[in-house]
Amino acid sequence: MFSNSAAIEEQVTKADLVIGAVLLAGAAAPKLVTRDMITNMVPGSVVADVAIDQGGCFETSKATTHSDPTYIIDDVVHYCVANMPGAVPRTSSYALNNATLPYALRLANHGWKAALKKDSGFLNGLNVHKGEITCEAVSVAHGMNFSAPEKLL
Repeated sequence: MFSNSAAIEEQVTKADLVIGAVLLAGAAAPKLVTRDMITNMVPGSVVADVAIDQGGCFETSKATTHSDPTYIIDDVVHYCVANMPGAVPRTSSYALNNATLPYALRLANHGWKAALKKDSGFLNGLNVHKGEITCEAVSVAHGMNFSAPEKLL
């Protein structure tokens, strides 16, 4: 399947469950599933918007909580719980630690400035330095000037 609006619409309107998981680092998630697509889904279908922490990728998404996780629009059940990993805090903490510990160790062993110069992944993760926004998506989202991070170090 090609990722275009026609293909998305075709699959969404036939699906019993659609999980939306879109991430544009530092930016709001694009609305890939429209209200019309939701309206044309089979009644009783479910949409789960994992991108809700970035604004959601369904036009009909609004953040919910673990205590009140669902709502219905056009006979389609919406699950849009913000901070989904919060439902399993111990497990998600272990997963986050396992994913981030190697980076913390590199920062500790090399120092932040050397780590940024040595590793483009670290450099790409820099958002603000000396008051300058160094992440282009963040600068666009906030309508502020962008400064290339490699020029500031």
